[in-house]
Amino acid sequence: MKVDLHCHSYFSDGSLSPTELVRTAHEHGITHLALTDHDTVDGLAEARKAANDVGLCLINGVEFSCTWEKQLLHVVGLDIDPTNNALRAGVTINKQFRADRAEAMFEDLEQHNIDIRESVLAQLCDRGVPTRPHFAQALVEHGYAKDKKQAFKRYLVRGKPGYIPMEWPSLEDVGGWITQAGGVAVLAHPNRYKFTRTKLSRLIVEMVPAGVCGIEVSTSTTDKQQTAMLGQLSLQFGLLASIGSDFHSPDQPWARLGSAEDLSKELKPVWANFINSDEKPAC
Repeated sequence: MKVDLHCHSYFSDGSLSPTELVRTAHEHGITHLALTDHDTVDGLAEARKAANDVGLCLINGVEFSCTWEKQLLHVVGLDIDPTNNALRAGVTINKQFRADRAEAMFEDLEQHNIDIRESVLAQLCDRGVPTRPHFAQALVEHGYAKDKKQAFKRYLVRGKPGYIPMEWPSLEDVGGWITQAGGVAVLAHPNRYKFTRTKLSRLIVEMVPAGVCGIEVSTSTTDKQQTAMLGQLSLQFGLLASIGSDFHSPDQPWARLGSAEDLSKELKPVWANFINSDEKPAC
């Protein structure tokens, strides 16, 4: 059994189609995969067909952006019912946030004589709305940066052209959308926020009543010490433990499919609370 419960397709900011993603996961020996595109469930139907074709168990997922103490957080929803009205309403809300931000980013860059609108939209091929990585790729293509890393230093960040501050929905909103869809809400890549253990503990205390009852303990970028610390927090607060690579593209070796280490046996895995999946990992 090999589990990866956090990855993206080209329906958000990944590079592979859902079919390509599932086939690649299968080639890497993954048995249980969750597609968790940002603020959309549009790729799930295609992914499920591909999963059925290769005998892989697909877990319906989504990744929502939200705000806590003026900090952007990502919450993964796993084992969701993608047809649920509350969930779909949440998807619509966040998609509109993204569309409004993208237009403001275009306008801000154009004020700096940077017109990349057509290049950004060409990447989408009518799939979803632009994300910041789409803008970064267009900046590289037009010679404003040598690679995406440099694009995110010169542009798109606070104080630089193309940066648009966002106030996303609250933790309570996102937790509600996921739980009403029968899913399990999980705090994504907690090490990325660079919180102290005290601040992360305070977040956990506030997110659990909001319906976010899980935490990614093992990711592609957590080292053994970080994974151990997150596992301790999972046990301390009675959280479900999740595992995911946050895969976006084959050209990002730091986030390979299936690269997260297995969960410790003492932790309660998030899939123990799945109710919508016909097949789930053995607990």
